[in-house]
Amino acid sequence: MPWGGTIAAVNTTTGSDLDPNGYEVWVDDNYSQSPPDNGVSYFYGLSQGDHKVSLIMVAANCSVASTAGATDDDNPRNVTIGADGTASTTFDVGCSSVGSLVVGTNTTGVDLGTAGYTVAVDGANQPVATNGNVTYTGLTTGSHSVLLSGVPGNCTVSGANPQSGSVTAGGMTSVTFSLSCAPIGSGSGSLTVTTSTTGFNLDPDGYTVTIDGTNSQPIVTNGSVTVTAPEGANPVALSGVAANCTVSEANPQTVTVAAGGAATTTFTVTCGAPPPAEVSGHIQLGWGPATPGSVVQTFDFDVRADGTGRLTGTDWGDIHPSGKPASMTTDPVADPATSFTAYRNAAPSKCQDPTRGVEFDAVGRGDEGDLRSYTVQVCDDDPRTGSGGSRVDFFSIYIAMGGYGRSGIPTSGDIVKR
Repeated sequence: MPWGGTIAAVNTTTGSDLDPNGYEVWVDDNYSQSPPDNGVSYFYGLSQGDHKVSLIMVAANCSVASTAGATDDDNPRNVTIGADGTASTTFDVGCSSVGSLVVGTNTTGVDLGTAGYTVAVDGANQPVATNGNVTYTGLTTGSHSVLLSGVPGNCTVSGANPQSGSVTAGGMTSVTFSLSCAPIGSGSGSLTVTTSTTGFNLDPDGYTVTIDGTNSQPIVTNGSVTVTAPEGANPVALSGVAANCTVSEANPQTVTVAAGGAATTTFTVTCGAPPPAEVSGHIQLGWGPATPGSVVQTFDFDVRADGTGRLTGTDWGDIHPSGKPASMTTDPVADPATSFTAYRNAAPSKCQDPTRGVEFDAVGRGDEGDLRSYTVQVCDDDPRTGSGGSRVDFFSIYIAMGGYGRSGIPTSGDIVKR
């Protein structure tokens, strides 16, 4: 055998949720290949005799079947190259369906502790916060035991512990442990919560402050509320914060109240300006392909009320002597001579429901280099047809120079007003 012997390692995989990353096959812990779930790996230049062959990177929901007469899982296994210089082995892998299990904790009360708890699913441990969740992936379908441990002595779990979580193929199952914690001390004190909000578009409805997970009070954007709270570490959470606002401090906070004492805490909220109004679309007017000579127009635009954005329009039926269709682009970044000069967040002359419309004025550059002013009016899901309550989009453009105008219900694409 001047070139040495050869081993062919075949792997076949059946079942569900096969690992898309495939496996690794090793020979003598020195040579490796990475076959797919169903493939063959060839190893050349090997000496005659026994060789160790291993299949690794097997997903947790898969197992390698033992060969006849094997006393263990037969992986790794011994493969012998005989006098003919060749040998082969097959790894038969079976995979079962898998799913995910999310384990959550919901803890209310006082003196919750800071260490959190420990979740065990079928004996596999993960830490979890007092109010949080952890996810177990790649679990086989069927019932799994879920245990919560590390619960402080002043806290109790409501309901069964352990619980049973039933995992379905490709699904995500949730199991939640609800806990309540009693104050370690026996006294009480006052707790004052203050909000300080600055910025733009402050929420006129204010917020909600919740103490110990059970005592909720409304609070204005800049103000205070005072409650009687039990002695100990009290969780304080601020909710109802608008999407354009952020809380600087941790939320929730933990505030320690002494017996007969007065504790305070503050939530500092900053509200930013909301994003500018915006309309976008990628549409076609007219039927047929968007090719030179077709009586269709296409428009691609994303325009905002602050004057930023881009619009490109092409009239495929207006062919220049060069053979190219007429087009126009407004892109203030790439071409500062073009601009969006006005944005009106309604289109009363075109939309049956004006609030579904937008009008904007702009200056664009034609494909032959000329600048031209134009106005666009659009409707997003306007009830203009009135047929069965259906809604449609509408697009209109008018270029003063040359009196060019096109309008209609798009035959393809969509317009979105935000």
